[in-house]
Amino acid sequence: MQKDPTGTFKLGSNINAANVKPAGKSYVTNAFKGTLTSTDGNKFTISNMNRPLFGDIVGGTVKDLLLENVNIDMPGTDRIAPLANVIKNNSTIENIKVTGNVVGNNDVSGVINKIDGSGKLSNVAFIGKVHAAGNRGGYLTGIVGENWKGIVEKAYVDAEITGNKAKAAGIVYSSQNGGNNNTLGKEGTLRNSVAKGSIELKEAVMSGGLLGTNWALGAIEDNITMMKVKTGEMVFGHSDIDADDYFTYSRTKRNYSVEGVSEGKTTYNNSKKIPSITKEKADELISKMGITADKFESTLPVEDKLNNIVSKANQYKNIDDYDASRELAYRNIEKLQPFYNKEWIVNQGNKLAEGSNLLTKEVLSVTAMKGNDFVTDLTDADHILVHYADKTKDIFTISPKESKVKQVKEYSVAELGEVVYTPNMVVKDRTDLISAIESKLSPVELQSDPIYQHLGRTGGNKVNAIKDLYLEESFKYVKDNLTQFVTKLVENEDHQLNTDEAAKRALIKKIDDNKAAVLLGMSYLNRYYGVKFDDFNIKELMLFKPDFYGKNVSVLDFLIKVGSKESNIKGDRTLEAYRETIGGVIGIGELNSFLDYNMHLFTSDTDLNDWFIKATKDNVYIVEPKTTTPEFANKKHRAYEGLNNDMHGKMILPLLNLKDAHMFLISTYNTMAYSSFEKYGKNTAEEREAFKAEINKVAKGQQNYLDFWSRLSLDKVRNQLLKSNNMVPTPVLDNQNYKGISTDKYGHTNSGKDVAPIRELYGPTGRYHATDWRMGAVARIYGNPYKDDSVFFMVTDMISDFGISAFTHETTHVNDRMVYLGGSRHREGTDLEAFAQGMLQSPAETSPNGDFKALGLNMAYERPNDGNQWYNTNPNDLTSRAEIDHYMKGFNDTLMLLDYLEGEAVIDKGSKELNNAWFKKVDKQLRGANTKNQYDNVRDLNAEEKEYNLTSVNDLVEKNFMTKHGPGNGQYDPTGFGSAYVTVPITAGIYGGNTSEGAPGAMSFKHNTFRMWGYFGYEKGFLNYASNMLKNESKQAGHATLGDDFIIKKVSDGKFNTLEDWKKEYFKEVVDKAKAGFNPVTIDGTTYSSYDDLKNAFAAAVDKDKATFKNGSVKFDNTVSLKEKIFKKLLQQTNSFKTSIFK
Repeated sequence: MQKDPTGTFKLGSNINAANVKPAGKSYVTNAFKGTLTSTDGNKFTISNMNRPLFGDIVGGTVKDLLLENVNIDMPGTDRIAPLANVIKNNSTIENIKVTGNVVGNNDVSGVINKIDGSGKLSNVAFIGKVHAAGNRGGYLTGIVGENWKGIVEKAYVDAEITGNKAKAAGIVYSSQNGGNNNTLGKEGTLRNSVAKGSIELKEAVMSGGLLGTNWALGAIEDNITMMKVKTGEMVFGHSDIDADDYFTYSRTKRNYSVEGVSEGKTTYNNSKKIPSITKEKADELISKMGITADKFESTLPVEDKLNNIVSKANQYKNIDDYDASRELAYRNIEKLQPFYNKEWIVNQGNKLAEGSNLLTKEVLSVTAMKGNDFVTDLTDADHILVHYADKTKDIFTISPKESKVKQVKEYSVAELGEVVYTPNMVVKDRTDLISAIESKLSPVELQSDPIYQHLGRTGGNKVNAIKDLYLEESFKYVKDNLTQFVTKLVENEDHQLNTDEAAKRALIKKIDDNKAAVLLGMSYLNRYYGVKFDDFNIKELMLFKPDFYGKNVSVLDFLIKVGSKESNIKGDRTLEAYRETIGGVIGIGELNSFLDYNMHLFTSDTDLNDWFIKATKDNVYIVEPKTTTPEFANKKHRAYEGLNNDMHGKMILPLLNLKDAHMFLISTYNTMAYSSFEKYGKNTAEEREAFKAEINKVAKGQQNYLDFWSRLSLDKVRNQLLKSNNMVPTPVLDNQNYKGISTDKYGHTNSGKDVAPIRELYGPTGRYHATDWRMGAVARIYGNPYKDDSVFFMVTDMISDFGISAFTHETTHVNDRMVYLGGSRHREGTDLEAFAQGMLQSPAETSPNGDFKALGLNMAYERPNDGNQWYNTNPNDLTSRAEIDHYMKGFNDTLMLLDYLEGEAVIDKGSKELNNAWFKKVDKQLRGANTKNQYDNVRDLNAEEKEYNLTSVNDLVEKNFMTKHGPGNGQYDPTGFGSAYVTVPITAGIYGGNTSEGAPGAMSFKHNTFRMWGYFGYEKGFLNYASNMLKNESKQAGHATLGDDFIIKKVSDGKFNTLEDWKKEYFKEVVDKAKAGFNPVTIDGTTYSSYDDLKNAFAAAVDKDKATFKNGSVKFDNTVSLKEKIFKKLLQQTNSFKTSIFK
């Protein structure tokens, strides 16, 4: 067909494609325009295909054949389907049955991918599994992805449909005629079809049990879905079923789900109108559809009839004492006794007691055990594990008995009476064979030419490329135990009862030709698959019994495939390597599904999160702090579910296989933090146990902070905090600074003792980062929020008081654009560092950066209300945005009053010299000739300003003065990585707003943001001022930039034109309230009960400081100390401003 794609071809017998080399992506790559059928009246089989049969079928016909035991494993390739990619030009596909497994990347289907323009599928069936490994949201279906102007009728699907991110549907995703009224019901149709099985995706893109979409004018009639849709809609996946009825819903007729069988959502209005019928009614309707493809069996070839060859399905029926009710038992006995004849197997099957699982459950495999260890060689065993297709098991006790066949070991099975067990291994002398294979493998070292050449690493970087595999320890273990490894390999590969010298030579040559791959495959599986499920460890199964899961797998071919290329054995690709290399071979496509399967099989656990904690408990301490936000309590926040994605997934197998490293994880709905006990010098069990209290404290701080934002943020963006649900949790990686130890990315040290966390986890996964000693921590973010946004601790230790604060700083960079700023992003003319330190970072008492005692908000720390605090004492006490706003109002009202009292006290002295020593100027400095954006230029007063006659605090406001005790002189730029870090001390007085017509300077931006928040609240004040929320409105009003002037006018509903106008009013309001009544406060034994009391106290403090005047300078110690004491006491006695300072 490749040579003559227009010819007519007829199958006269069954064909095994196992050893047929494909022409490329498919067996036939040339567009097929001919005819392929079975001979008249027959239906023959093409079996064991590992590639699609055709590329495209263009005007061709394919009829009357079966594609059996399809095993297409192409997870890196798009547009995969067993029969063909595209059919068009009136191609006809009829009477076709496909069974098996299909794995592709994006756009994967059970029969074909697309009908393009015209073509017909009639009486076709797919039974098996379809999996899409890609993440681009392509089609994933049981029959065909896209039916563009074609016909699909009498289609049958019974499939397990799984994938990462895809548009999935039971039969066809898109079926339409292009909106052509003239071909309505003739093109783009789906009729008389049935979908069974299940659909489960990591990220379902509008998926449905029957169909995705019929937009536009696709006729969808007389179909039934019994699909169990775990992630999607029960029937129609796409929301356009609720669009214009003329084009969609009105074109669907007599489609049904089935009561008690079908599963899935019914989100759309029209979905709720689709009737559900009983199973009995569904079976009746299906029987009338004319579907026969699902029942097809291949025709027995003529030569088989002449030679009296019996098909596998009929092989026991002619045996004496055959009992049809025990057909399954006979096939199960084959797995227990692989070397015995049919007569003996019938004899044994008939001896099974009623009620035995072997009578009713299909056996996938039987594996010998010694205690809880799997036995994969000919050593003695004492149990067998019988693994059933329903994902259950039996464990039976066995004991050796005399075998009737010399070369086969035989065991009695206590629970099965006279039924015996024989391992699928032949007892014979293989000493020479094992020795010969060892001689081929033993000379190969990890750093050697055979490895370099095999992996294509022959350049100057070859040594480091091999080191980057981090396989030295495992490779050495394999080499040190090579006899044992080779013995198990040979005993599981060589099943011949006799000794065939040609076969021995062929096996030796095959291993010699692939010696690098064999050793790398063993080393990789030995390194990453020692996974524990309660008392069971599956490493031996993965190394030597990959057929445990029911597939017919050659151990040697499996090892060669695993070790065949570098991308299969890299520690940072364990997730992808499973999908691309292992999953298709053993029949479980995804690592998550594989772990889940084993968990249910070997343990009593039902939740992978619980199992993961148990499986890693010896080497990983997992902290999953509980949220205080009820709406988030059941959202993804646990460790395993946070790891189960394409960003963190590479950590799963390394964490499950730690030996000497002791890690800990802090898992929240927003972040996944990694560190190790070794980093903190906790090298004994006692030290690690004691240190857990410190870890828990930091975990609580991280959770407090995130929960605070869950209460504060706008409803429309609040759920964006749930990164574990919506994207992936932000990776937070502690520094790699080990106490008293210098190391590199390979974990090597001068002492010769490697650093285990680097060797076993950070290094192989690519998560090691060198310390930049200029930084405490750093965030890596992208222009738009992205799954690889990450936080890296550098000098700062994550498990420390300041580590909590650094966490709040760096995650502000990750979260502010999508959550904290209401979805409106940074205000134009500002950048990252204008929003963290000195604004949204929770200040730590141990901070080295001057932000403690500066403007800030405590979102993380639980502190005592002891009268010595600068911030709200417990973030959890503020249970809603309203309560947070109430606190911020009290905080800012208090500071405004204290600033006023200080300014008034200085001005009242009537001394220009004192004024000039006390105040300085916040000046405007435009950032360029063509912009209204400005910097703050903080400077001493000039000669003219020194002559001002200051008479009131309003003068300080209008002239944009501030106290000299505050940020130093200089230029403050909110866009850089220098002065943007500025912090404003709580005791500093900044009287004006330095109103801008564009973006403000960094100092004014932070100070104004706090005061706006206090006066107008988070939503009206903070968001409008700090974000770009008003940008479009400002632009529509004719402004090129978003300025303070526009914002204050908008926010105040036109009451204020400048920030100075507003701040004068703000000062007036708090002073008026204080004069009307002030709740007493006692400082150093003196009680202040009125505004006048406070005024007199400040006057006295300024007098004391005035006495220090010398050479134009003055000390502010007494005044600043008074402000601090009054503020702290008011914070305490109002319980973080829950009550007012005013009467």
